[in-house]
Amino acid sequence: MHNMFGLKCANILLEASPINSIITKPETNQSVEGSNEEKQDVKWLPKRKLNKKEQKKRLNARMRRLVCPKSPLMVFSELYKDVPIKLDEQIHDNCIIFTASIEIDGQVYTGDHVSKTQAKQKACENFLRLMLSKKISEPTSSSDKKEEGAVTAEDTMDVDSTDNSNSVKSKGPPQEDFPWPHFASLAMHNLISHWDLQPAPKSTHEVTSVRAPLKVGGMKKFPTNPENYNPVQLLHQMSPGIKFNEIAIATTSQSRFEASCEMNGVTFKGQGPTKKAAKRESAIAAIKYVWGFDFNSVEKK
Repeated sequence: MHNMFGLKCANILLEASPINSIITKPETNQSVEGSNEEKQDVKWLPKRKLNKKEQKKRLNARMRRLVCPKSPLMVFSELYKDVPIKLDEQIHDNCIIFTASIEIDGQVYTGDHVSKTQAKQKACENFLRLMLSKKISEPTSSSDKKEEGAVTAEDTMDVDSTDNSNSVKSKGPPQEDFPWPHFASLAMHNLISHWDLQPAPKSTHEVTSVRAPLKVGGMKKFPTNPENYNPVQLLHQMSPGIKFNEIAIATTSQSRFEASCEMNGVTFKGQGPTKKAAKRESAIAAIKYVWGFDFNSVEKK
């Protein structure tokens, strides 16, 4: 009995003794050392502070993306994707005129032109002009004026210069919903159009030669007595090389013809019982549109 009791006591003492804990500790130490080695294998790039030149270069690249030139139609399509632009066609002085209309908030904005695209451009431009004028005429508070000049290159580079960080500091002026970048792109488009600048060629390997404009003979100025000229002859003198296209119009009573000519991307049409009469009406429409002289008004007198 004494021996059995002694063995049980010895087993209890062995289980409670610190020897077992000492034996099991190396396993936990090995796992901790393994995790530390894995952490040491991951090397994070050190944060580098950008100097002022690099900040300006990044800011310029960002601004270039924001103010990419966009036409009024492009800006309108991006801002109002679901708003349709309606087109109506009407004939005025033997010339087809297109009217584009946009309806927003119960107000209609229109634009007229002989080209469908240009008519849409004018309608969008009229809407965007009114939209900007309303925004500019809004009163600004004194707190907004104080914060207008608070944006610097460092403020705009907050997101770009911070690596592997999810928190972005709120700096600069307060947020607003007005699409200023779109209007900046529109202003850049108008500036390029006003200065008549041409974009650089896409491929740098292509060799392009600049040709001098061809010297065209004929009258340099519109004559003071155009009524003494034949409309077709006068148009050939003012615009050498112009071509007329004649087609026959199917009618039940009598044959009719339609002639058309094109100047500066604008098509002028005229109709008559003969090809000669149709060409004459087409030339009259072109001369009236380009030089402002109407042969029909002279003939009525």
